[in-house]
Amino acid sequence: MSLRSEIHDKLSESFLETFGKKSADFVVEIPPEGFGDYSTNIAMANAKLLHMAPKRIANKLLEALKAVSWLTSIEIAGPGFMNFKLSKEIYKHVLSEFIEEVKFPKLAKEKVQFEFVSANPTGPLTVGHGRQAIIGDVLSKVYRSVGYDVTTEYYFNDAGKQMKALGHSLWIRYNAIYGENQEFEEDDYKGEYLINIAKEFASEHGDAYIGKWNEEVQKFFTSYARDRMFDWIKRTLDKIGVRFDVYFKESSLYEKGVTDKAMALLKKREYVYEKDGTVWFAVSKILPEEEDRVIIRKNGEPTYFFSDIAYMLDKYQRGFKRVYYIWGADHHGYIPRMQAAAQALGVPDNFFNVIIHQFVTLKSGNEVVRMSKREGEFTSLEDLVERVGKDATRYFFAMLDPNTHLVFDVDLAESKKMENPVYYIQYAHARVVSLLRNAREKGISWENATLEGLALPAEFDIIRYMAEFQDVVTSVVSEYKPQKICNYAYSLSEKFHSYYNANKIVDVENKKLSADRISLCVGVKNVLRTVLSLLGTSSPDSM
Repeated sequence: MSLRSEIHDKLSESFLETFGKKSADFVVEIPPEGFGDYSTNIAMANAKLLHMAPKRIANKLLEALKAVSWLTSIEIAGPGFMNFKLSKEIYKHVLSEFIEEVKFPKLAKEKVQFEFVSANPTGPLTVGHGRQAIIGDVLSKVYRSVGYDVTTEYYFNDAGKQMKALGHSLWIRYNAIYGENQEFEEDDYKGEYLINIAKEFASEHGDAYIGKWNEEVQKFFTSYARDRMFDWIKRTLDKIGVRFDVYFKESSLYEKGVTDKAMALLKKREYVYEKDGTVWFAVSKILPEEEDRVIIRKNGEPTYFFSDIAYMLDKYQRGFKRVYYIWGADHHGYIPRMQAAAQALGVPDNFFNVIIHQFVTLKSGNEVVRMSKREGEFTSLEDLVERVGKDATRYFFAMLDPNTHLVFDVDLAESKKMENPVYYIQYAHARVVSLLRNAREKGISWENATLEGLALPAEFDIIRYMAEFQDVVTSVVSEYKPQKICNYAYSLSEKFHSYYNANKIVDVENKKLSADRISLCVGVKNVLRTVLSLLGTSSPDSM
């Protein structure tokens, strides 16, 4: 149950009944201590609408709300704020719900897709890919929890000249094993990560391909390199707990004829034209400030942009109502042309959605970790996970607004101290489990607690904050901001740690009060376990 939403709904109903009009936008907030349990600005927000003084509006609403039994007092303060105090019974009811089950709001049943990471299979995943993976994975979990039919998808760019370059690069490394020095071409991949793959190839196939390079050899090396890179990427993602429902290959767009359908549709709608031996998509016909873009090169090869257009059509034909692309900040300029493509294909206006995230910098001590792999330095996602662990990796990637540049403090992430935010939250969960063990050992049962002993302001503050859970989840869905879950979990843990340190919870001299307080802790544990599950991190029973 969301107390904030309940109050908001009651205010909206009372406003309509009292004034015969729908209220303008207003907020319900948890005010500073001393100003009640909740506060609203509804009177000030509607002064212009009603041509009435805010205090007069507030007084009329006060009369209308007197029938709500769980609002024990309503005070009008300042220019017209309404401050509410809630009954103990409603707090007990809310806590009982969280003890029994942590419920999610049910928002929609739409079929939606989240496509993220989708790194070219030409090298290991970077920390930037890691941030994108966690943002996408957490949002997918949240959307599923509120009722959406979610499909997560990884798009493998396994067609085109980049894959040929990867195959040639592997061949170069393979030849070098046998002392044959071949020259890298301009677009080749010179990363040392291909050396180990070349050694694997040599152990399987020997020296049969030394100095031999033709179309058949190229296809063989390209296929081998692609498959090994796919396996590497999947293995890395598995280490951070990210698994996709669908792994979609770019090459399938051509095999299934989706590219032909896309081209036919664009031609029918007169959005393509030929010039200088190339085929262009008329972006400027839809967005005059944007340039037209090549979709088929002179040599007949399609561009990435054309593949992306066909891929969008394929998503729409699969029945998704909305698709969410999660891209790094360097892709921001790509959005307008994809918006133009969506319009040209005739998909609904709200079908194509992009969530942008900013870059990641790794910090160790006072030093920024350089963006190259040398002894004692790293940038690959796999190396980061191996150092700080899955839980810290996931939490740190999720804990800041995607629109904010993330400085990932490696030393803090790997520390087992209360300064580490994920450790702090997990410790709160473990503390409750320890309390439950202690209570059982001392013969204290809380299953039938009356909750009547709860009377401290801190106890009601914890319950009130637990009641924010549904509102937090709803805001994550509407704003695409996973960090709100992190902030909520941290604040709830902070309130619990403070309460734990200030009060005796397991007390054999007062078993009834202990049962009530332990029940409160059980509610906290259930919420933290749920939130940590959304973040994809563990809920340890001991630390």
